[in-house]
This record gives sequence, C-alpha cells and structure tokens, in this order.
Amino acid sequence: MVENLRLGVIGVGKMGGIIVRGIADEVLSAQQIWISDLDRKLVTQLCNEKGVNAASDIAALVEKTGVILCAVPPAAVPHVLPQVARSLSPPQWMISIAAGVATATLESYFDTPPAIVRVMPNIAASVGAAISVLASGSAANDAQLATAQKIFNACGTSLVMEERLMNAVTGVSGSGPAYVALFIEALADAGVHVGLPRQDAQALATHTVLGAAKMLAETEEHPAVLKNRVTTPGGTTAAGLHALEQGGLRATLAEAILAATARAKELGNT
Repeated sequence: MVENLRLGVIGVGKMGGIIVRGIADEVLSAQQIWISDLDRKLVTQLCNEKGVNAASDIAALVEKTGVILCAVPPAAVPHVLPQVARSLSPPQWMISIAAGVATATLESYFDTPPAIVRVMPNIAASVGAAISVLASGSAANDAQLATAQKIFNACGTSLVMEERLMNAVTGVSGSGPAYVALFIEALADAGVHVGLPRQDAQALATHTVLGAAKMLAETEEHPAVLKNRVTTPGGTTAAGLHALEQGGLRATLAEAILAATARAKELGNT
C-alpha cells in the first residue's frame, strides 16, 4: 500500500475503471481514490462497487488529490487538459494513458509544466495480466516514476522505456490483445473445420496460447526455442508451420503492427 497519496482518476469508462478496480485496496485504500466521469452512472457504479470517492467535476477532483490519472481517449484531451491546468499546481503531478499523446503535448496545456508520466497499458489489466510501458516527461523524477509503476504493477507488470518508442509499444502491446484474440478465434474455427466441437475447439485454442505464453514469460527464452522444441523433422508441426509461412503470417502481422503504430502517431497529432 502507498500511504499519503491521493489519486484522482478522470475517466472510468474502460481502462480507467479497470485500473481503479485493480489498485483499490491493493496499492491505495479506496478512500485515497477519487473519480470523475461525464457518465455519472459509471461513477456511481464504481463507487458502490469499490468504495472509492466521487468528485463532482474535474476541479473538485484536482483539489482533493495529489496525483491525477488522465484516463480519457486522445480526442478528449483538448477538452480535459485545460480544466486540469486551471486547478493543478506543484507538487501535484499527472499520469496519462491517452494513446499517442506525447508528454510534450500534455505539458503544453500548462504555464508551468508539471511532472507527467505517460503510460501505455492494455486490456489484460482487467485480469491482472497487463504489460504496461511507462515513460517520463521532462519534469518527472525517479520517485514519481516508481509510484506510477506501483500503480500499474497492481494490474500486471511494467517496463520503463524512452518515450520515442511509445507509438510502437501501442502497436504491439496496446493493440496486441486484439491480434491474439483474432488468432485464437481463427485457431478455434480451424479446429471446428477439422471436426472438433465448437466449445472444445475454443478451449483448446485458448489454453494452448495461454500455456505457450506462460512458458515464454517464465523462461524468457526466445520464441524460436519453444517452436523448435515442439517441431520434429517431417512431423505435424513442421507441416503446419510451413503452411503458416506460405500464408505470410509473419508479414501480415508486421503490417498490422506498422498500421497500428502509424495510427497511434496520427492520434497524437490530432
């Protein structure tokens, strides 16, 4: 638990709500957390569920807290940040999970830029299995970065990287759960095609991906090591891998990452 820290969360519809659920009574007590959202039903629901505090508006939230977590979509940043800037002053500081929005852009809303830590989490935070990447703004110090890590480690694990890599991070891990879901869906569909019952095919596909990912996460081996361990000369896996290579799986996945990275950059420029 982090004592003497009051966190205000702006936006609790998707990731903001997931993060609050992950940290309440784990990193911070519920009474250390204040939330605000245009959708008051979301605020009421989360307050009833986790016992956190509701703020009437952004100004009230900033007044009651020391760290502001901006969990709004990129398109909402130009509407939300001016309200934060009117009320926030040092030593208050901010965390942002707005995809594609650089810390320099966030800092530009303030006469005197506060410390800002930019974070790219992903949807697996809802089951405590996210990989979040953090980058410091120009005024953030190591202690503030460490505090932000404690918050996001409650939802999985985290890495610290240079901010120039954040759009690529968005393309890989931010959007990545959707790619994995599509792969599992395709794997299950193929299982049905060769005769498996739908429910069994999905269970097989899901747990195969889960098991392989767990092995790689725990051993930290290169994926090729696991691939080669499963593949025997002239065997079934070799035949399947050959078909995947012929179908251009690697190239298609690379194009997906490039497209998502480019879109993250576009969102940051809007």
